[in-house]
Amino acid sequence: MHFKYKLLIAFLLVALVPIGIIGEYSILSSTKALTNKALEELENNANLEAEKIENYLNNCKNDIIFLSKSPEILKYTETKHPEDRWNLEFSLLSISLDKGYYQVGYMDDNTIIYVKDRKIPKEEAIERPDIPELEYGQVYVSEIFLKRNKGVFEIPFKPIILFAAPIYMNEERMGYVYIEAYADFFSDFETSNPEVFFTDELGNYIYHPNIFKRWSTERNTKECLHKDYNTDVGDILSGKSGTCIVGNEIISYIPIDIQNQRWFLIMSNPKDIILESVRTFKIGFYIVVSVVIISAVSISYFLSKIITEPLVSLTNATEKIAEGNLSTKISETGSDELKTLAKSFNIMAGKLNESYSALEKKVEERTAELKLINEKLKASYEELVEASRTKSKFLANISHELKTPLNSIIGFTEVMLDDGNLNEEQKDYLQTILRNSENLLYMIEDLLTISRIEAGKSDMYLTEFKFSEVLEKSLKMVDPLAKEKQIDILKDLKDDPVIKGDMRKIMQVMLNLLSNAIKFNRENGKIYIRSIKIENNLRVEVEDTGIGIKKKYYDLIFDEFKQVEPLETKEYTGTGLGLAITKNFIKMHNGKIWVESEYGKWSKFIFEIPIGDVNGKK
Repeated sequence: MHFKYKLLIAFLLVALVPIGIIGEYSILSSTKALTNKALEELENNANLEAEKIENYLNNCKNDIIFLSKSPEILKYTETKHPEDRWNLEFSLLSISLDKGYYQVGYMDDNTIIYVKDRKIPKEEAIERPDIPELEYGQVYVSEIFLKRNKGVFEIPFKPIILFAAPIYMNEERMGYVYIEAYADFFSDFETSNPEVFFTDELGNYIYHPNIFKRWSTERNTKECLHKDYNTDVGDILSGKSGTCIVGNEIISYIPIDIQNQRWFLIMSNPKDIILESVRTFKIGFYIVVSVVIISAVSISYFLSKIITEPLVSLTNATEKIAEGNLSTKISETGSDELKTLAKSFNIMAGKLNESYSALEKKVEERTAELKLINEKLKASYEELVEASRTKSKFLANISHELKTPLNSIIGFTEVMLDDGNLNEEQKDYLQTILRNSENLLYMIEDLLTISRIEAGKSDMYLTEFKFSEVLEKSLKMVDPLAKEKQIDILKDLKDDPVIKGDMRKIMQVMLNLLSNAIKFNRENGKIYIRSIKIENNLRVEVEDTGIGIKKKYYDLIFDEFKQVEPLETKEYTGTGLGLAITKNFIKMHNGKIWVESEYGKWSKFIFEIPIGDVNGKK
């Protein structure tokens, strides 16, 4: 991407990012503030309405208590004179009219007096909830019900709450006084904004803005909060007041308790109406952003052009210099920093030209020197190769020359040991000669092996075999050495797959590792041999409880003729070829070998070889 466009993008980001962050923060803050304000106002409205309803219900309750204890009612229960009774009934009618009650009356076990109507037998009375047995001072408050006449709802619907209290004289109940109060507080909700719901304690609608959902229990329509909101309304019906947001509505709720009943007043407003001002702000914000983008693009384009044109010239000149034209110059017009940059560039180009010429001369001189050094190195390398070849040839020849007399010595010694006419001292001398001769023979074999490896004449003879077969043969060969030092050898072969490789070389590897584990172990020590399959490789571990190896010798011990410092292993002799041969044999199988150790406590040699052949094929 051209620098001009990068500069243009940078200008736009500088202009737009702060506006975007501030605008987004303002939108979020406004939304939160408006929502909180709406919830608070809704809660205040709900509290005011609930307070009105509670005051109305408490006034009704106080009126019924007053009537049940008023002297006029007590006289009414005693007098039989029609005129006196009518006067008292007229008083009840006045109370009903003054207070705006639907009905105020008296009732005994046989008769109900409707003061607006006439005296009728109880069994002919219009349906209302049954009044339970009440003690002195108790008040009954019914649920809100719709007035019925002979089982049919009166039209229009008349929501009524029945208040009743007993009339006692000389501890004898004479009857009941009752008030049928209009639940006309619902009429205030008809055109209210926000919407108002009124439910019983189970969430069934008593009042709803939708007329078809009202009086759910009375009309047995099963309309309720759970059905409409399809969510957990436990908080709303918990008996505590509060606010919440459900879907796209903000809701305030408050319980209204009267006697042993609980109703819930619920107010709801759509969030969309409340957040209308946020939408207006967003539209204005997007208009401002659009204007800023257009202005920023225009200004950024002209600024980037002014800045980048000299830089383009500088870039072209730089490319020419990179191609080798060190005589390139650029115009030094203008009077700002770009002119200074152009001047500095021209000075730099001149110095580069001078440096390049000097460098070419030095390169020619150094090239001649390096050529001479390379010729000397080549001669030295050829001498080293020849010396190595001579060494290998000498080792091979001397080893062959030594093997013949050594085999003769070993043979004659074994024959003499078989002779039964030897005393113990003679046998001891002969066994020492035999043991040292065999050790010398092993060293010669190691030298021959290394010579073959260095000469590239150590061929692979591939066969299929199991690791356990190699291990058993190796253990038989080192068993006398282990018994001599009373060393226990423990095996844990979790996997024993078929291997395709050179069985003799793997056996030589195990013999070398086991011999070292015995040689450098303690009396009564232990050797642990483990094998496990890891992916397509066999991992073998040979661990001993011997003297251990310092970390600085981990790599050294695998080199030819290298051992741990003599002072540290003066008790143990050897050529230093065993581990070098082992490493080469493992590499010939495309494997790897390494050592882990804790000095003074234990050593563990680990190698991995492919289960397939040396080319990685199964």
